[in-house]
Amino acid sequence: MTTTTVAVHGATGTQGSHIARRLHAAGYEIQPLDSASLDLTDIDSVTRAYAAIDAVVVQLPLVFDPVAITYAETLLAALAKANITRAVFNPGMALPPTPIGVPYVDARVALATQLPAAVDVASVIGPAGPYLENFLQSWSTRRIRDRGELAYPLAAAIPVPWLALDDLGDAIAAALGEDRPPALAVLAGPEAATGDQIAAAIGAGAGRTVRWVRQLLTPILGAEAAAGVAGVYEQAAAAPPPPPPPPPAEVLQLAPTTAQQWAARQDWTT
Repeated sequence: MTTTTVAVHGATGTQGSHIARRLHAAGYEIQPLDSASLDLTDIDSVTRAYAAIDAVVVQLPLVFDPVAITYAETLLAALAKANITRAVFNPGMALPPTPIGVPYVDARVALATQLPAAVDVASVIGPAGPYLENFLQSWSTRRIRDRGELAYPLAAAIPVPWLALDDLGDAIAAALGEDRPPALAVLAGPEAATGDQIAAAIGAGAGRTVRWVRQLLTPILGAEAAAGVAGVYEQAAAAPPPPPPPPPAEVLQLAPTTAQQWAARQDWTT
């Protein structure tokens, strides 16, 4: 099966723009859907946006209050009502197997588990860890350029499988072209790197010395989003779900792009 027109939710955002670009490079026609202009609480509005669409790439916005659950319900209902036969959901995070009582997480769990009932061919393809593109925010690139500091709200000792968004976009493009794509694929960067290791790799790719610095969330995300992220961790810690079993080998996939390769492709002068 060859899909022609793909609606991409959040196609103007950091995640969606990279994914849309890789889909376009693979030969798909892209219909961008912007959550700022599309009412994700209105089933009919979303259904109309799916007119003449062959497939949908679903991504939920960065929302932490209970309306996130409504967004997931609306999208599932609209996919079914519009008779969309194929959809890929990128949760943007590693998902627990069951809800944990946090709307931001539970909306994504609900969408992932219920998607096969809404469309004929459903795939959940997302990252095992954060995106390398998080380092391309303007505040981050300035700090790398001017101070040689790679700042992020994680402790330096935590190994993280940083993922390049282009690799995720390529995986989604490949799934849309398969008659029987994987129902679930979790992508990890080719190396799990501590803060010092990722700073060294990005420094090598950028051609400068870079050191890791732990950065508070609020200056990065703003007070509201920072509080939402903090709430996710706090509630999860208060009532932690059972640890999920390790994903089977066919679910966990290593992406090809290393942090150094990724950094060498970026412009660190602006």
